[in-house]
Amino acid sequence: MLVTAGIALSQTSFFTQTASAEKIVQTDREVNQLDEAGSIDSYSKQNITGNNIKIAILDTGIDKSNRDLTFKKGINFTTNDSADFADKNGHGTKIAGIIGARKNGEGLIGIAPNSDLYIAKVANDSGKVGFEEVVKGLNWAIDQKVDIINISLEFGDGNSELKQAINKAIENNIIVIASSGNIRAEGDTFKAYPGAYPNVISVGMLNLQGQIYADEFKEKKVDVYAPGEDLTSTYFDNKLTLDTGVSYATAYASGFAALVIEGKQKAGESVNHDTVLKTMKVDLNQGIDGAPWYVYIGLILNIATVCALIGLVIYSFIAYHKSIPKKWPTKIILTSLLILAIANAVGRAFVYFMST
Repeated sequence: MLVTAGIALSQTSFFTQTASAEKIVQTDREVNQLDEAGSIDSYSKQNITGNNIKIAILDTGIDKSNRDLTFKKGINFTTNDSADFADKNGHGTKIAGIIGARKNGEGLIGIAPNSDLYIAKVANDSGKVGFEEVVKGLNWAIDQKVDIINISLEFGDGNSELKQAINKAIENNIIVIASSGNIRAEGDTFKAYPGAYPNVISVGMLNLQGQIYADEFKEKKVDVYAPGEDLTSTYFDNKLTLDTGVSYATAYASGFAALVIEGKQKAGESVNHDTVLKTMKVDLNQGIDGAPWYVYIGLILNIATVCALIGLVIYSFIAYHKSIPKKWPTKIILTSLLILAIANAVGRAFVYFMST
């Protein structure tokens, strides 16, 4: 039965083993992150790579010496030394790489390589973490005015202070993305917090085929699914690893959310929890439930337009030869083209408003 990697927590805290390197990746070229649906590449072609999007990562810190990773600020809440946010566990370094590994000609290219990373070490070197540290991390992220908070960890229950901090982040228009929880045994469908809170985007996990990794996720509070099997991650000594787990799917979703936010900002569209989540579901195009019905309107319009234009060309050719020296049926052709243009404009406007 599935036992996914990540930091799991009981109501107070939990000790987890140091995040090991599941499988070292040997490569002499820079590796792109998994892009099953082609959505990341689509954003990249528009030069949407997370520019100026601020992402706070609440985890075990970051490997400061990793050539693929840069950060704007960092802080430690696990000891009295607030400046010691170096990762000695490995989990936080993997999360940071999936989200924002830089495009620098080596190692890994993260999903949002130009995003600004803010590192809050809330879990110690053994992976132990409690509500107090996470709440402090949330409040610090709010003070930094970040756009997204990634929480690749989970509590088995809620907490009033945690909920208050989450609500405060939402009120500041911050997108909070958290794990829907590890599955440790068959039938394990417990609610994981803070992912279970209604205003948090809770992430489930897909396999390499784009299908839900385990049926238990269908019974959990999951808002969006993201790839989580064999994701390339950054690790100690500038190594790359392949890792599987809900933690990594959560990081994938956070990186993708940065692309969505930047895209909406460039288009002058509204950016909030609902619009970002709705677009993530469409753009990730996971295929588990099929795309939303209205997405197919664009495909239908394309097919209908091509068929209609081919029909008009054939009709014009036949009419032209039959009507010599009579007039060409210009009125019929122009009327048909006008109808096609109006149908396309109305249909595409409908799809646009439904998906935003």
